Amino acid sequence: MNASYRSAAALTAALVAALVLVGVAEGGARGANAYLAPASACPGADDVAASPAVQRRALGCLVNWARGQDRRAGLRHPAALQRAALLKGRAVVSCASFSHTPCGSDPAAVLRAAGYRYASYGENLFVGPWGQVSAREVVAAWLASPPHRANILRAGFRDFGATFVHAPGLDGGADAVVWVGAFASPR
Repeated sequence: MNASYRSAAALTAALVAALVLVGVAEGGARGANAYLAPASACPGADDVAASPAVQRRALGCLVNWARGQDRRAGLRHPAALQRAALLKGRAVVSCASFSHTPCGSDPAAVLRAAGYRYASYGENLFVGPWGQVSAREVVAAWLASPPHRANILRAGFRDFGATFVHAPGLDGGADAVVWVGAFASPR
């Protein structure tokens, strides 16, 4: 599978994989590029070789920057929601299923397992080639998809957890990365 096909497949998969368990799409009136932070706004956002912690912070910065463009409050990053995102990523990899319900699981089971008591929840997934996708590219793909953008901009969300996991063989036999963005409001 050539690189351009993999990139197109990854973008298509990312655009299809939004889970919205709450409300109507928000932020639909503006183009996706209006929500993407400039290169200087979020350190590490374009560095695919940055440490996982830097890349997660960059993703959170990009999400909060987009929310700011829509006059939404920034999201907090509680450890329990971060853990829920990691559990979802690991489940996707272990089940070899790029899905919000890997192995047939309840989409919100990871929140309960992580101890996050939620009132509302949404989740964005992204898959792409390992070591070749930046946090900015992930957020740009999510912003280009109305259901993903709705999760990013939903006014009712207060918290955000994000991670990425190595997924050997998930993307057509190649080494892949799965990004998980978990958006929620506590109960």
